[in-house]
Amino acid sequence: MFTLIKWLIAIAIFILALAVGAENAQPVTVNYLIAQKTFSVGQWLGIAFALGALLAFVVLGSLCWVQKRKINSLKRKLNAKNKDA
Repeated sequence: MFTLIKWLIAIAIFILALAVGAENAQPVTVNYLIAQKTFSVGQWLGIAFALGALLAFVVLGSLCWVQKRKINSLKRKLNAKNKDA
């Protein structure tokens, strides 16, 4: 149930970001090292939100993966100790 609430909050924030972006349709030019792009403020806001969500997913996912590996390793050690005892 808590996961559903988190997803609903994330969707609400994304919709709010789109609404704010729709009201700010001024073009913004961003210069990269080798290129230049012009998008509206709303598009940049959506891109920033998506990249932030992706970065958070990768970082937190890797942390969860490491913790699950540690838990499984400790469970195997505990099972080995219990068999010996």
